[in-house]
Amino acid sequence: MNITDSEQDPPLVLIVDDEKFTRLQLRLAMEQVGYRVVETSDGEQALFAYTQMQPDIVLLDALMPKMDGFTCSRRLQTLPGGDRTPILMITALEDQDSVDRAFASGATDYITKPIHWAVLRQRVYRLLQSSQATEKLRQQTERARVSEARLRLALDAAHMGSWDWDLLDNKITYSATAAANIGIAENEVIDTYESFTQSVHPEDRQVVEQIISVAIAQQTDYNVEFRVIWADGSIHWIAARGQVYCNETGTAIRMTGINMDITDRKHSEAELQRQTLRSQLFADITFKIRRSLHIEEILQTTVTEVQKLLQCDRAVLFQLLSNGSGKVVKEQVVPGYASIVGRNLHDPCFHQKFLNKYIQGHISYATDIYNSNLQQCYIDFLQQFQVVANLVVPIFVKEKLWGLLIAHQCNAPRQWSHFEIELLQQLSDQIGIALAQAQLLEDETRQRQELTRANAELQQFASIASHDLQEPLRKIQAFGNRLKAMYGDVLNEQGRDYLERMQNAAQRMQVLIDDLLTLSRIATKAQPFAPVNLTQVAQEVLSDLEILIQQTDGRVMLCELPTIDADAIQMRQLLQNLIGNALKFHQQQVPIVKIYSKILEDWQSHNSEESLDAQLCEIIIEDNGIGFDEKYLDRIFNVFQRLHNRTQYEGTGMGLAICRKIAERHGGSITATSKPMEGAKFIVKLPIKHNRGD
Repeated sequence: MNITDSEQDPPLVLIVDDEKFTRLQLRLAMEQVGYRVVETSDGEQALFAYTQMQPDIVLLDALMPKMDGFTCSRRLQTLPGGDRTPILMITALEDQDSVDRAFASGATDYITKPIHWAVLRQRVYRLLQSSQATEKLRQQTERARVSEARLRLALDAAHMGSWDWDLLDNKITYSATAAANIGIAENEVIDTYESFTQSVHPEDRQVVEQIISVAIAQQTDYNVEFRVIWADGSIHWIAARGQVYCNETGTAIRMTGINMDITDRKHSEAELQRQTLRSQLFADITFKIRRSLHIEEILQTTVTEVQKLLQCDRAVLFQLLSNGSGKVVKEQVVPGYASIVGRNLHDPCFHQKFLNKYIQGHISYATDIYNSNLQQCYIDFLQQFQVVANLVVPIFVKEKLWGLLIAHQCNAPRQWSHFEIELLQQLSDQIGIALAQAQLLEDETRQRQELTRANAELQQFASIASHDLQEPLRKIQAFGNRLKAMYGDVLNEQGRDYLERMQNAAQRMQVLIDDLLTLSRIATKAQPFAPVNLTQVAQEVLSDLEILIQQTDGRVMLCELPTIDADAIQMRQLLQNLIGNALKFHQQQVPIVKIYSKILEDWQSHNSEESLDAQLCEIIIEDNGIGFDEKYLDRIFNVFQRLHNRTQYEGTGMGLAICRKIAERHGGSITATSKPMEGAKFIVKLPIKHNRGD
């Protein structure tokens, strides 16, 4: 990808994102293609960096604390040159309101997360190309205007490019420059008003004659811009100014003035206008295509808008299959021509000659299939659909060829303009992005349905576990107790050992089922969030653990804990598991457990209300027990994971897994720090405020 002239510095990209990892990815993606990069983490820094560095393009995250991307984009527009710098909004938002806000705030385009890096680089490349072309045209136009002003001053001072019209004799005398401007050759004689008007373009002739008549009749200045046709047939723009002179009786007898060739300026203005129109058309059609996340609607909107824009006879979306054949999935065709939507098409000539080129991004067009050096088999294939001229652009979804966007002209040959080819290519990029986003939505919907099904199965399991599994277990326990009470004295020592093992196994099974039910009910039987005083909950847990504390001769120091929005039952389960573990996994010395908290402030919040909503608290349970090696940190929070065998410390290995699931359900997290035989510190991070009812 050739990003810049070798004699110029590479374009400078300003990256604005509050996530450090995302900024790193964006920097690498930009530097891989040779761009220079400066990055900031918030909107205020971005505004300062823009004024200092004057970047060529801004990659702007939409959702940032302190100042979001929409506000930053609007502020950038007010800075010198900011209205001409392309802004590519990067956002995880895909709804209509967010799209409208992005464009309304001044964004040139937007791309959604997760970022498709190849598409991002192409989008940046094309935005830079468009910006550079627009700036070049603007500079050319400005230079042309300055040059024109200087030339007018020079002509006024030196009487160059002048003409003189004797109204009484109807004779016009031109200077060499003035004659050349309107296309008069050296040996050609055009010295009358009538011969002058014949050189004026027919579409401008009446206007020029009217302005001249008014100037003479009202004795006012003559000032007009018009086209002239030179002898070689070329068309040039002329700016002419003149002044009427009268005799002592007030009769107009002479008009003198100057003229100049302003063709370059007019071409620059026309090109700038076309560029602006092209950008507007592209933005409008892109908006219509990407405002939907439903594949069928995206495809139908595409063919409708392309047919309307190009005024072609048929617009087609052709989806390719792996064998080179394909199907016309959508079509917009004018009346009088056969519809081909829904048809499965296979053309051997296409597969042999064109498919690999399309895979490589090739664009194909024919102004007249009968005079384009096409193979006869391909001409025969196109004749089935009454095609005389066509334009074909590949569509890629996630870097794979999805299909083709095709325009057909059926009534006559057609010369496809560079503007039409380029616009259709840009639209194909947008279609690919829209299809990828729609596919992501479908995948997400399917995953959501699968999750719903999995939750239903989990609820079914919980129901079975709470009834069908526990019923035979209760019978085993009950009959085991009866057997021990009635026949314990009769059994020999081996029999009593077997009975004791059976009862212990049944008890472990009961604890395991209870833990599994607790784990499954964290989501399925959850209670709405409400204010929970964690100090009171911790005191109740210590009361329940009173016997264990006495057995271990433990000491528990409880500090004041905050009140948070939470599920009270689950907070009790969380604290009971963590405090119980701290007392259970102790050394020979007296177990000491400390329970305290910290409030974590969000430094990016602006006001007290935002600060309250953004606050997090840490609940810390610290002990002097046996500890563990931190290389097992991830393992201890998984289901059925134990670091010690059951003969050393009883338990099912479910307690910490339950704690993690409770913390995550509350929008928080749990972690730990420890060293073997040096105690452990478990840290639970939870939001203080939640939307009630979550």
